[in-house]
Amino acid sequence: MSKISRKLKRLNEKLETFEPYEVDSMGRRVIRLHVNDADTFLSPLSIEGVPVISDETAYLLNFYLLNMTLNDYEEIVFVISGRDFSDLEKNIYRKAIKNYYQEEFIDTQDQIKENMRSALWMLFIGALILILKSALIYSLPSMAINLFGLEFINIISWVFIWEAVVLLFRERPKLQEKQIQHLEILEAKFYFKDKILPEDNIPFTIQKLEEYEDEIDQ
Repeated sequence: MSKISRKLKRLNEKLETFEPYEVDSMGRRVIRLHVNDADTFLSPLSIEGVPVISDETAYLLNFYLLNMTLNDYEEIVFVISGRDFSDLEKNIYRKAIKNYYQEEFIDTQDQIKENMRSALWMLFIGALILILKSALIYSLPSMAINLFGLEFINIISWVFIWEAVVLLFRERPKLQEKQIQHLEILEAKFYFKDKILPEDNIPFTIQKLEEYEDEIDQ
């Protein structure tokens, strides 16, 4: 095994067990967020009275969920740190996260219903084709039956049945797991604390300008 292959193997083994969260003394999963800039935490556009998190914040939280193993329902705790949170800010940040995942929960629920409808239709069509094939064999003389045609019909019917199995036993559990994760966030507890990190002292306008200049240089 080459040196690079051994490095890749060690990295893969390390990343397979990587989960970006911690567990507190009560067994709750802790997700820590730090607000460097309030303007980037919230979406710049939302329904009046219904704040939601920005795409960047949602991407970060979904990264946590993607890498979080799920054996059963577990309680999640958010610890959000930043500079001098007011009570109003705390309430808005809490609502923004829950509003976003409430919509995600509803969307996933719709996907689960559609999954069941599609699976039942696939199963029905596959079974119907098998019944029609059996009726065709029964009604026609044996000499008139085209074996190649019957085999083709048989393959089509099992394609539909197999798709129903995939939808019910592979795709549906993934959707249900996703919905449980969304439920955990909707029922999560939130804690806020004042904390200033070195990057907080760098104005985001300067950061964005530097990123823009780096893109131009490339």
